Order: sequence, then C-alpha cells, then structure tokens
Amino acid sequence: MYANQFAADRGLKPGSMTLALAMTVLPIAGLIVSTHADKIIAVFDPPIEVKNIPLPKDPPPDPQPHPKADKPIDQKVYTPPIDLPPLSENHVITTPTFPDPPPPTPPGTGTVITQPPPPIAKPVIVGAAYDPRFANVLQPPYPASEIRSGNSGRVVIRVLIGTDGRVRQVERVSAASDAFFAAAEKQALTKWRFKPATSDGMPIEQWKVMGLRFELQDQE
Repeated sequence: MYANQFAADRGLKPGSMTLALAMTVLPIAGLIVSTHADKIIAVFDPPIEVKNIPLPKDPPPDPQPHPKADKPIDQKVYTPPIDLPPLSENHVITTPTFPDPPPPTPPGTGTVITQPPPPIAKPVIVGAAYDPRFANVLQPPYPASEIRSGNSGRVVIRVLIGTDGRVRQVERVSAASDAFFAAAEKQALTKWRFKPATSDGMPIEQWKVMGLRFELQDQE
C-alpha cells in the first residue's frame, strides 16, 4: 500500500506540466509584443554571466623627461680653486730659455751619408819555391880552408827572391864560420833559381829563409 503511494507521487502529472509551461511562455510572449521586437531572444539555461573587465590604466608620466637626441647636452664641469702660497718679495719668476737653432746649411754643403764600401778581399799569395831543375847546384862548394881543418857546420841565410826567380840579396842569420857563409852567399847569388812568389797570379818579390849543412864525407 505504501509502495503504491510513493510510486504514484513520483509520476508526472499532466496538469502540473501544463501549468509550468504557461508560467514560462506567457511572460516572454508579452515582452515580445510590447516591444515590437522582430527578433526572438533565446533564453539559455543556465544564464550567461557577464563580467566587466577593467581597461589597463595609462602609465604614469616620467617625472624627468629625457632631452631630445638632436639637441646637445650642456655639461658643466666644476673645477675647485687651487690655493697657491703667496709670493714673497724676493721671489723671481724665471722663464725657460731655449738655445738658438743652428743656421741653415747652404745648398751643396750638407753631409752626404753613403754606405760603407764593401770589404776588400785579401789577395791570394803563393810563396816562392826552389826550382827543382836547379837542384844539383843547390849545395855550394866546400871551402878549402874548412876541408884542411876538418871542420863541418851549418849555415842559415835569408834571401830576397825577385820576380824573375833570381836571388837579389842575401842576409846572414847564422853560420858556423865566415868561410861557410861566404860559400853559401856566392852560390845563392849566382846559381840558385826559384819559382817567384805570386799575388793573385802576379809575380812579386819575397824573402825566404834557407838552411845549408857542410859535412865532410869519409874517404877510404
């Protein structure tokens, strides 16, 4: 019994539906007729909420506007004054002096700076040498006085050889006796022949030291 009662209450009654529709449609129809509107405004369920969005405010003005770029900015630099000590009565202000410039050099008398000349190459010198073709007359004859005395000894002389290979002058360096030196001097001036010294291929005079030895040979 109770179940049927609750079921009957939950069902939809036709009279209630008709009453609800009439209450909703009649006010809308009256509004359309009164305003002579040619458009039907739809009513949405649920209604659309409209909110006012505040517009952004203008930024505050710059309290110190920048000057335009086309106008120069006047900058003033403050220089503090410098306190100088007072000048005494005996103080003398001296002015620096500069030496007078040298007088101009007359044309054509200036110093000409040139590059140093290249070093001169030393000449190639070839010393004098005894001519082997005259080797058999190199030894002078043995002095007779020294043979009779049975003496032997050594002689060293200094000879000046000319450009033709002959001995021009003889100087004594050392000798065992005057007889040995005299024999060597005579032989050098008359018999000796040399190949002259040369400088870059040209014959020149040259001094040369020569040594001779006198020895007696044992005769059987």
